[in-house]
Amino acid sequence: MIVYQTKRIIIVLIVALVAVTVVCGLLLVSCSNRSNLSPDAPNAKLEQLVSGQVGSGDSAGNCVLAVAKGDGSYFWVGAAGIANQKDQVPMTKDTPIYIASILKLYTATVIMQLYEKGALSLDDPISRYLPEGLIKGIHVYKGKDYSQEITIRQLLSHTSGIADYYTKKPKGGKSIFETLLEEPERIWTDNETIEWARDKLKPNFPPGTDASYSDTNFDLLGKIIESITGQPLHIVYEDFIFRPLGLTHTWVIERSTPQIPIPTSPADVFYKDRNITNIRSNSAYWPYIVSTSEEMVLFLKALNEGKIISKDTLQLMHNWHKLEFPIQYGYGTMYFKLPPLMSKMSGLTPLWGHSGSTGSFLYYSEDLDLYMAGSIDKVGSDIKPFMLMRGVMKLFAPGSTK
Repeated sequence: MIVYQTKRIIIVLIVALVAVTVVCGLLLVSCSNRSNLSPDAPNAKLEQLVSGQVGSGDSAGNCVLAVAKGDGSYFWVGAAGIANQKDQVPMTKDTPIYIASILKLYTATVIMQLYEKGALSLDDPISRYLPEGLIKGIHVYKGKDYSQEITIRQLLSHTSGIADYYTKKPKGGKSIFETLLEEPERIWTDNETIEWARDKLKPNFPPGTDASYSDTNFDLLGKIIESITGQPLHIVYEDFIFRPLGLTHTWVIERSTPQIPIPTSPADVFYKDRNITNIRSNSAYWPYIVSTSEEMVLFLKALNEGKIISKDTLQLMHNWHKLEFPIQYGYGTMYFKLPPLMSKMSGLTPLWGHSGSTGSFLYYSEDLDLYMAGSIDKVGSDIKPFMLMRGVMKLFAPGSTK
């Protein structure tokens, strides 16, 4: 198993979380002092949840959380820890964060906007939009070349079979992530990560026969968007999402700037005890959106309410299929769902949205009409964002005393 498997939730950890809840009757450590708070203090309880994520040991260096009710009755943002270790800048609710793979939800939304405009069909082969020199031989499985048959729908749903350039290792070699750790200053072009998957890695299965998470799929989608629109991808994001929604503190790192200047850099990101913030800004992460937790919520709420694409189109994006328990996948959207008994015992109701490798998260609970966004800013913290959201959901569950 790849150590840096941060895009998926490990079932063993989920079971452990449930066991702690059921056998020990414990809440999150950061919620252990709830009884000392007045019943009308949800803000104080949320502050405890956030502050409980940072500190010594395996804790994160910083954390930010945004919580919003869908009916507009409640919106709260809180932060804790140090955003910039070098200058000891405190983390605040307005500190931008690297959203990591949550980017896929934004990319998929642009694809679906183009779908609504009639600019593409989801079943179009990617060869219609991408140069042969880029994709020729990208999917040769057991001697058969499927490169010309892969569709946009298969990229969106991670059913293309194309290898993940980021975490998969070539035989006898290192993954791109490991390469980045050793060569953080290396400059990558837009195409090099795709070429890495094409030339060094083997596909997982014939297109459409299974599902496997792959960053390469969404790099290809980015190139398709540029091909159709004739614009650089960061401009397309601005025109299709950022400006229409008034997201003034959301931008593509190294490619553009926020519409309104922000006096602080994005929060530091850690891998184990190493500060890898410079790596997260590396050109190998193409494209890479930076945002605030508040604006992440604004985006997901607009998406859910049919303000960017129609609700019918959103339902297409929610064509769930198995990825890796307890995660299902649609078109650029994750669906977290435990079996009923586990859900009841753990307090984790179904959620849809997306997670990121930096501990970033953006999810909506339909059961609670509740949006949650933020980041732990620590690579390898798959379970911690869900533990944090679990604490939030307990506060807003029917019958809870806030």
